[in-house]
Formats: sequence, C-alpha cells, structure tokens
Amino acid sequence: MSSRYGGVEGLRLACHDIRQPTAGVLALAGAALTETELPESARTRLHQIIGLAEWQSDVIEHWLHGPGRGSADSRHADVVLVVNEAVAAERVTWAGDLTLVWPPELVFVPLHSVTMRRMVANLLANATRAAGPSGTVTIEVSRHARQMLLTVEDDGPGFGRLPTGLGLGLSAVAREAVEHHGRLECGRSSLGGGRVNLWLPLAAPDGVADVRGGGQDATCPV
Repeated sequence: MSSRYGGVEGLRLACHDIRQPTAGVLALAGAALTETELPESARTRLHQIIGLAEWQSDVIEHWLHGPGRGSADSRHADVVLVVNEAVAAERVTWAGDLTLVWPPELVFVPLHSVTMRRMVANLLANATRAAGPSGTVTIEVSRHARQMLLTVEDDGPGFGRLPTGLGLGLSAVAREAVEHHGRLECGRSSLGGGRVNLWLPLAAPDGVADVRGGGQDATCPV
C-alpha cells in the first residue's frame, strides 16, 4: 500500500469513505421507524442501531475535522451523559448486571465528548469481558475537589489472571488520561475482580480547564 495512505492521512481517507454508508444506515433505520405496524421489539432494535450509527458518525467527523471543530461546548464532555451512552451501547451485546452511580450535580471535563466516550467505552468493554456474560460491573462518577473520578469495577478474575489481550484498551486510556492532565489507577475491586480509577480535571466554571496538579501514567498489571 502506498505510503500516502498510511498513518493519520490514511485514517482520514477511510473515515471520509465510511461517512456516506453511515448516513445511509441512519436514513434507512429512520425510514423503517415510520412503519405504523412495526413490532415494538423491532422498533427498539432500530433505535439501538441509530444510536450506534450516530456514535460512529461522531467518531468519523471527529477524525475528519479534528477535536477543535464546532462550538466551545464540543470540547467539554458531560461525563454522566457520555457514560450513559457508552453503557447503552455495551448493553446491546452484554447481558450481565451493570450498575451506575453518579453525583447529583453536573460533571464536565475539558475533553471532546468523542474522546471521553472512547475512553469510557474502552474501560467498560474491558470490565464486561473480564466479568463474563453473566458477571457484574459497576460504574461510579464522583467529584473530588477540582477532579472527576470515574471508577469501573468488575467481579472477574482480577488483573494478572485475565486472558491475553483483555487489557489492551487500558494502555490507550492511560495515555489519553496523561495527555489531558489526568491519570489511570488499577487495583483490586470490592467485587473481587479488577478496579480502574480514571482521574481527570474538572472543567472550570468559566469554561477553562483547571489542570493544577496534573497527573501521571500508572501501570495496570494485566
């Protein structure tokens, strides 16, 4: 393959080509939802398809135009909203017990929502695979001074006892966390499996990130 199709430029070209069929999926699913005699189960699946296709479309646009496109709000992620979207997508293919806990107040971090969801999706997918098809996963969002803490726990075998490859997403999340002045910590869950803590600075009230006391990478024993 020619070198001009490699790296970031190759990824952008691929995203450009995928954009049209993704729009087609959204259009077809939307048209199907207008059928008056559509069974409720089929309607639910179509809404799930639309949700996943919209997420794919957001990722494509993110790679095509970069994280700085759009309004300033596009660079601040609503953590609870992003977590709920990631959980809804994961539940399409995972039937285990998943519990969410979040604070009563809003939690925003100075990341693009696509970046934040990619991080959450990686942590969640890692936990559900470790827990197995009938396992338990908990996700908790909390605030601590000027930082947001996202904790993901599972009742799987724990770090160091997982099949090869289950922890590959953790290193990517750790790198992203450090890039945004946060950190990733791994340990033993109260459920008996693995626990991952993702720390990120909260978005300051005036919309400027508060990154004082920025974090550093942490090794996860997978």
